[in-house]
Amino acid sequence: MSTSADKDPQEVEAKAKASEAPVMSRRKWMSGLVPSAVNAVAGAVERTLEKAAPPRRRPPGAVAEPLFLTSCSRCGDCATACPQGAIYIFLEDSGLLAGTPVLNPDLRACAMCDGFPCAAACKEQALEVPRESTWPLGKVRIREDLCIAFKGPECGACVGLCPGELEAISLVRWKPQLDQERCVGCGICIQECPVMPKAIVLEPL
Repeated sequence: MSTSADKDPQEVEAKAKASEAPVMSRRKWMSGLVPSAVNAVAGAVERTLEKAAPPRRRPPGAVAEPLFLTSCSRCGDCATACPQGAIYIFLEDSGLLAGTPVLNPDLRACAMCDGFPCAAACKEQALEVPRESTWPLGKVRIREDLCIAFKGPECGACVGLCPGELEAISLVRWKPQLDQERCVGCGICIQECPVMPKAIVLEPL
């Protein structure tokens, strides 16, 4: 029969340290997985949506997507508060996104209203009122192959529309020129573009 004196001192020390190590409960282990799981699912859903539809964005003041999904109560108050009717609600068959608010500037522009009533209406702080007068939703790109002004006739329908006096689009020799640093992707220029398909497109952030 072997005694403690016969055992390898290093093996004895390793077992002693293992017995003193803190034990993580199953509940604690599972709770640690939840944020990562939500983050992964949210990312996968966003990537799927970007392939299937025009770029979609949360309303101004939205917190990070994983936190948004757990904070939003799906009450719809932000959509009700939007005077432009620019906030849509994901349908019930949208999985994790069901009932949550979304902007689609390709369909209805965000006016970046004073005081951001949509964010102010959120009681769960999934939306927080932005400190600045604008909120970045993306960047637009002018398609010269579709733009009237690049084909000869004058247009300028997209000029002078930017919120907060940003003036992201100006006319240079009667053709629209875009300043990407000023653009916040509100979609007003897309909405006012007279051609179909639109000569201005919204790119993802």
